[in-house]
Amino acid sequence: MTLGSFFSRAARQWPNATAVQDLASGAYLTFEQFAAALAGFGAFLTNLSIPQGARIGILSDASIPYLVADYGAMANGYIRVPFDPSLSPQELKSQIADAGIALLLYGNAAEAQARSLTDTLCRPLPTEWNETASPLPAPADSDLASLNYTGGTTGQPKAVMHTQASLSAVIGNISLARPTSPQDVLLNVRPLWPIASISVLAHLCNGGTVVLAGRFSPATFLAQLETTAAAFSSLVPTQIARLIQHEAEIPSPPRPLPKFRSLDVGAAALSQDILDRATSLLGPRLSILYGMTEAPWSFYLPAPVLASLRKTGTSAGAVGFALKTVQAQLTDQDPLSHAGEIEVSGPHLMAGYWNRPELTATTLRDGWLATGDLGERDSNGLLRVVGRRKEIIRTGGMSVQPSEVVEALMEHSSVQDVHVFGLPDPEWGERVCAAVVLHAGEQVQPEQLIQHCRRVLSRHKVPKQIQFVPQLPRSHYGKVQQAKLLEILETGTTSGKI
Repeated sequence: MTLGSFFSRAARQWPNATAVQDLASGAYLTFEQFAAALAGFGAFLTNLSIPQGARIGILSDASIPYLVADYGAMANGYIRVPFDPSLSPQELKSQIADAGIALLLYGNAAEAQARSLTDTLCRPLPTEWNETASPLPAPADSDLASLNYTGGTTGQPKAVMHTQASLSAVIGNISLARPTSPQDVLLNVRPLWPIASISVLAHLCNGGTVVLAGRFSPATFLAQLETTAAAFSSLVPTQIARLIQHEAEIPSPPRPLPKFRSLDVGAAALSQDILDRATSLLGPRLSILYGMTEAPWSFYLPAPVLASLRKTGTSAGAVGFALKTVQAQLTDQDPLSHAGEIEVSGPHLMAGYWNRPELTATTLRDGWLATGDLGERDSNGLLRVVGRRKEIIRTGGMSVQPSEVVEALMEHSSVQDVHVFGLPDPEWGERVCAAVVLHAGEQVQPEQLIQHCRRVLSRHKVPKQIQFVPQLPRSHYGKVQQAKLLEILETGTTSGKI
């Protein structure tokens, strides 16, 4: 099934229902208007003499014109290439050159960035469309639909390729994992450039209404849930932490949120402390999503199941059960813990990395995607993520999983955030290091934290170096950007060694 067919079906089933609305301006499109706008977007590209199959770059914050361009490109047989508006000029130019885009469409806030790209055809995002245009010929299921640039935590950015068929499979997975009824509201406060826009697309394909509320603000998020009567929303763990901190400092009035069913959380590990405090704030409405750009929506842990695990104290690391079309296996399992690398297979997998055949070959093997995550599964199929294979620190002949050290440091009352990593060491091979963010107003010495770790960790797991930073550089997904962190540490911060 191609993406355009989803839109056509939605327009037939719910022509006059609201598909997407901008919260600030009140502007909206019905499903019938949205489908017409997608066809009009195809006519817009045709008038620019851009052939089907060309790559269309998009540089903009979330908006209705963004959604029309994003989905309109794919529905009309083009390849959408969304870019992160926060990229540096050098990063943006590098990704544009790598993708070989035929056109860059930009939002108002990105006009200055676009004007600096003298070698690229740039146009403002269209805000009006030919409502009588006919859709272009439908692409094939196997045709490329999307390139998504992802940098992970340390490596050089790479573009993940998805086809019409793989994104259609993702939509199917989402629809099964989180059933949506017509007119259910999804409150979106996240950027649309990541693969997260496909979650928005799945909601639309099931007759739900998407409300675009701009960038996430901890001061307004709960009020937005209430005023929009939202059934669903989605945050990354860093946003949840900011929400909890804001509510602790400036509590909001009680909000029962009778229609709110699930806050989907994914992208990075959710600590037990954050999970407990978020549940106290929102009730048992948190659901856990496990996936990645290469394999979106692979596992899901619905809110009621997560609530049950919390009651028994067994929720740590749990990310849910494989969705219907997803197969999963653990490879190279540890004989004692039975933890192994998580590999997934299914129709939702990427086609590979753009212009990176060697990387594709090492990541996709015989239809299985190596995630790089380490996990454990119980007899019921519940998956727990226990760490990253590439992040294991080898020190003195012993293996250290950074997540264990993070958990120990987070138990200290002065610590707000932590990242643990290994650095080369002439004696140990690698030494365990930690970058620590303290709570506001807290003062503690590195040696005090090291002594704390000695009380709760084996000797080889205790950090040999602790450095303090004001905050950890994180990607939109909430993952620590280790390369940027190391640059910060090299400038000189408070540190301690043993």
